[in-house]
Amino acid sequence: MRIPLLPGFLALLVPSAAAADLAWTLQTRDPATGQIRETRESIDPKRVGVVVVDVWNFHWCKTATMRVDAIVPRMNRALEVLRELGMTVMLCPSDVVDNYVGLPQREAIFALPPVSVPKVMEVTCPPVPDAGGCACGRERCAVNYGWDGMHPSLRIGGADLMPDTQAEVYAICQQRGLTHLLYLGFHTQVCLLGKPMGLKAMKSAGLQCILARDMTDAHPGYQPERGFTPDLNTQQVVEHFEKHLAPTLHLEFELTRIGRWDASTPIDPVRIAPWGTPSRPHLFEQPITVTLATPLQPDAQIRYTLDGSPPGPDATLYREPILLHDTSRLRAAAFRDGRKVSTESEGAFARLGSLPPVPDVYLGDLEPVRNVGFGHTYGGVVRYSGLTRAPQKDRSNLGQELRINRGTYPKGLGVHAPCALMYALRPEFRRFVALAGADENLVSISNGSNLARYPSVIFKVYIDGKEAASSPVMRVLSPAWRFDVAIPPGSKIISLAVTDAGDGSREDFADWANAGFVVQK
Repeated sequence: MRIPLLPGFLALLVPSAAAADLAWTLQTRDPATGQIRETRESIDPKRVGVVVVDVWNFHWCKTATMRVDAIVPRMNRALEVLRELGMTVMLCPSDVVDNYVGLPQREAIFALPPVSVPKVMEVTCPPVPDAGGCACGRERCAVNYGWDGMHPSLRIGGADLMPDTQAEVYAICQQRGLTHLLYLGFHTQVCLLGKPMGLKAMKSAGLQCILARDMTDAHPGYQPERGFTPDLNTQQVVEHFEKHLAPTLHLEFELTRIGRWDASTPIDPVRIAPWGTPSRPHLFEQPITVTLATPLQPDAQIRYTLDGSPPGPDATLYREPILLHDTSRLRAAAFRDGRKVSTESEGAFARLGSLPPVPDVYLGDLEPVRNVGFGHTYGGVVRYSGLTRAPQKDRSNLGQELRINRGTYPKGLGVHAPCALMYALRPEFRRFVALAGADENLVSISNGSNLARYPSVIFKVYIDGKEAASSPVMRVLSPAWRFDVAIPPGSKIISLAVTDAGDGSREDFADWANAGFVVQK
C-alpha cells in the first residue's frame, strides 16, 4: 500500500497559528418547500476539525471507485489550505484504519485521554435517498469489500490524525477545543453520515457539523432511461442533508473568497457513467447508455472521442447521452472558449460476444504438451510459488469449485497467472470455446476484505504462435469473457495463456470454465 505523505511526516505537529476568523456562507433548505436559506457565520479556524471519511482506494462499483478518484485532487488542494489555516485534519478510512498502524497519525490516537461522549441531542431525519451503491446501470457490479487503504493520491499531512470511533473524534475535539466539524468524503448518505465518526454521531454529541457539498459523493445510482445519474443522486442527497441534517458550504467558493484557491490548473475530470477503465473495463451485453458530466464546471462544453484519440476543442460536442453498441475507448475533456478547463477522462467499454456452446471435448480430458505456471521454471520443471499449484482439472487452482461469472462450473481448469497451457490440435477440432474469468472464491471469505481489488488477469489464445483472441482485463465478479475461436484447417498447436494485467500477480487466480473444443460432426 503506497502512503503519500506531506513534509513533516515524522513529527506529529500541533497546527500552527491560523489566520483570522473565517466568514463562511452556510446553506440550508426549508424542509417543506426546499427553498434555500443562506447564513453567514464567523468561525475561528483553530476550532474546526476537518473529518475526511472513507476516501478508499477501491469500491465494488467501478464507477463509484472512479468518482472518488475524480474528487481526490480537489480534496488535496483544499486540505493543504485548511491545514495552513490551522484546522485539525482527521483522515478516517474506517474499515481499514488499522492498516495504518505504525504511522504516528494513527498511533497518536491511543495516547488521547479517555472521554465520556455526551448525548446532547437525538438526531433524526426522514430516510436519506439511497440508490443502491452501483452507478453502472443494467450491468450492475457485485458487492465485495476489496478496499485495503485510502486512495493512493490522497496526501497525508504530518499533523493529521486518524481516529475511527465517536469517542476518538470527541477526545480530539475536547483536547483541541474544536467546536465545528467540516465533513468531506464518501459515500454521503451511508458512510459519511452513519459511521461512528460520521456526521450523525458527532452532531448528537453536540458538535456543529457542516458538509462540504463540492467534496462528497453519494452512494450512487444510475438509471439513464429516466435521467437519473450519479450526479443527480448526489445533488438529491445533499439537498436532503440541507433540509434535515446539517448546513453545507461550497469549499472551493469559500477558499476562493479569501484568495486561497488556485484555479490556474484544472483538477476536475469529466465524469463518466458507467465508468469503466482500461484496468477495470465495463463489460456489457446489450447496448449501453453513457453519460458525461462536469457538475463543478456547469457552463463548460464537453468534447469526446470514441476511438481512443485525444479530445480537442473540435472533437464531437456532447449534447445528450451516448448509446454504445460496440467495444469503445472513450476520451473526454471540457472546454470553455477553446481552453481546456478539466482534466481528461477515459472510459473503456467491451461488448461481450454470444455465449459459446458447450464443448464436445473438454480441455481437462486432454494432456497438454506444455504446462507452465506461477513459479520458477528450470530445466522444464516448474517450482510453484507459495500455495499455487499446477493447473487443476475441474477445480480452482486452490482446490475449490470453479467460481466465475457469479456462479459455479463443474468443468474447466483453475490456474494462477502467469500460466500457459499448450495442446496439440486434432484435425477434427473446429473451434475453441470457453468462459474465462478471475476466480471468485476469495469473495466467499469476509466478502473479499482487503483482497478483492487485486485479481486482474488477461486471457489469450494463440494458434501456431499467432494471437487469435484475447480478453480485456478481467476482475473479480465481472461477467465472464466469452471465447469462441475458429481454428484454421491445418493448425498444429493452441496455447492458452493467462497473464497478469501489468500490476503484478497478487491473487491472480483464474478459471477457464467449460473450456474445450467443438469438433466436426
